[in-house]
Amino acid sequence: MKLPRKMGALCAVLTVAACAATQPMGQNVELPPKPLLQEGFSLMPLNEEGWVINRRKSNLVILGKYGKNPDQTFAISAGLIRLPPFETTEEFVRLVKEGQSQDTAPKRFTTIKHEVTSYPKNGAECARSHWVAVDHAAAKRSGQPGDMSFESLTLLCAHPKDKKIGLNVFYSQRSYPGQEDPAFLEKAATVLNSVELTDPYVK
Repeated sequence: MKLPRKMGALCAVLTVAACAATQPMGQNVELPPKPLLQEGFSLMPLNEEGWVINRRKSNLVILGKYGKNPDQTFAISAGLIRLPPFETTEEFVRLVKEGQSQDTAPKRFTTIKHEVTSYPKNGAECARSHWVAVDHAAAKRSGQPGDMSFESLTLLCAHPKDKKIGLNVFYSQRSYPGQEDPAFLEKAATVLNSVELTDPYVK
């Protein structure tokens, strides 16, 4: 199985966010939700209406949802990636932050906040990233001018059974300034904490 080699995967966040501006199409998430069982991991969607599975294959799942206005969007993505070698947790956190910083499109996004910290999870070495930025070129359904706010909470873990394999999970929102979901961090933490690592079956 071929996996993308993307340490920070912020570009994946931005790609999903851009796609979320168009019509979310796919399978509606049933309520109450059931865990999404993937190759190498499982994930529990949020128990709220409007979520759609936009894309799903064995080692990747992407969900999208509209907010209170036509341009507000939320996205969840989880997938396996290839990781470069590392020796310590500190080195892993540093590689994640460097990779995410390199993936950011500086002409489109102005970074307001970017914090990466160690986040041990069930024996796996993980890093959690909180990124807040201004999106100067958001695709919009309404055509309304102006910048938008973009925020993501990301969890990147080295698989405990094979540290060459990583799991990248994020929850993101894009909103007009002042219209952000006040429960964003709580919901994002719920998604990230629901993740369970299973056998990756990747050679």
